[in-house]
Amino acid sequence: MIKPIVPRHLLVAASAWASRIVMAFVQLASIRVLMSGLGIEQYAAYALLAALMGWFMLADFGIGLSLQNHISERRSKTEQYDDYIILAVAMAAILLILTIIALYFSSPYIAPIYLKQFPLLTTIEKTRLFFITGALFICAALGGISYKIWYAEQRGYFSNVLPAISSVVGYVGIVAVNSSTLTDKLLYSLVAFLAPSAVLPLGVLVVQVWRRFRDGIKEATFEIAIKILKRATNFWLLTLMTSLSLQIDYLVISQFLKPADIVVYNLSTRISWFILFIYISALTALWPVFSEAIAQGNWVVVRRLTRKYLEIGLGFTLICSLLLVWLMPMAVQVLAPNETIVIPVMFILLLGIYQLLRVWTDTFAMILQSMSELKPLWIAGPIQAFLSVVSQWYLAQSLGLYGIILGNTLSFALTSSWLLPLAVNAHYKKHVASQKPIL
Repeated sequence: MIKPIVPRHLLVAASAWASRIVMAFVQLASIRVLMSGLGIEQYAAYALLAALMGWFMLADFGIGLSLQNHISERRSKTEQYDDYIILAVAMAAILLILTIIALYFSSPYIAPIYLKQFPLLTTIEKTRLFFITGALFICAALGGISYKIWYAEQRGYFSNVLPAISSVVGYVGIVAVNSSTLTDKLLYSLVAFLAPSAVLPLGVLVVQVWRRFRDGIKEATFEIAIKILKRATNFWLLTLMTSLSLQIDYLVISQFLKPADIVVYNLSTRISWFILFIYISALTALWPVFSEAIAQGNWVVVRRLTRKYLEIGLGFTLICSLLLVWLMPMAVQVLAPNETIVIPVMFILLLGIYQLLRVWTDTFAMILQSMSELKPLWIAGPIQAFLSVVSQWYLAQSLGLYGIILGNTLSFALTSSWLLPLAVNAHYKKHVASQKPIL
């Protein structure tokens, strides 16, 4: 076999960065289109609804991550894994149907509370917007399993290219909607932008399953299904706790901030968090590399890549955060030329500190998840989630925007930022001890 000139994980990382750049520009360009077509108040509602993605992506119930690690482990032993894919997708499809049904009946109760800052929308409109947005995100969660399969096969470049294509198609859709004479532009803008991200990966998943169905179904057993679900449950509960830490901000904002402040928060985080997205893309590409290396006991590779990526990630984040202090006013003027929106310098600096903590913590969290070692995350997760919810809820009432970012930063600094590195180091020391010859 000819060794590839460029390592696969670097190719995946490069495609991740390229796709993230495309998606970031699309996201930023869409702000200008939506701000012009919808106005500040309706754009704020759009931002709140779009922010629900992290919650509805829980709809795969951890099956995608479980499947990714199972595939990586079997690949490290040169074993087939078609049966795992068949069973994982079948179970996820059933869960998708049940989740959409539950969403349909719960939307009339949840939507009016979540969108309470928008009195111009009727209860029926709020319910319809909430349900349609949620249903599209749920479909995207199932389709996202196709990305996990590609990542596990170290073909993550496909997992990066397809979302970029989806975002471009979505952008064309919102341009068409906001250039038209449609009356309900808020609803159609949501559908136009979110539908491609749900439909395209679902189509890929159908193809992935179909070409494996004939052979994989013969090997599928109840025992394998239990293995997938057992690990998936751990991943899902862990992701739920992560969501309570990272996704609670918009839930709190929806209750305490007015539409104008919601727009300020959305614009600043959209612009600044692009930095973090680039690094997370690189980590996602490294996940299967770490899974295989740890399964083979090759901690030299793990430590070398960890040190290298932390140096690059922290340095890049620091420089970009400082540059944003200078560039943010110009960026806001470009994105919302017809509105008067001021983002405070102190808020930008606090976002930078938060992102540095995320780069550090997410690196060690990825290493632990790649080896399916979730105990440290189970210890830190509930405490961090509790601190995040409580601190944001109370600080937002007195400090507004600053309370949201301070609450997030405190929850990381007091828990995961020091506990997870200690856990990874403990595994490394255990490995080193096991390699010592017995005298």
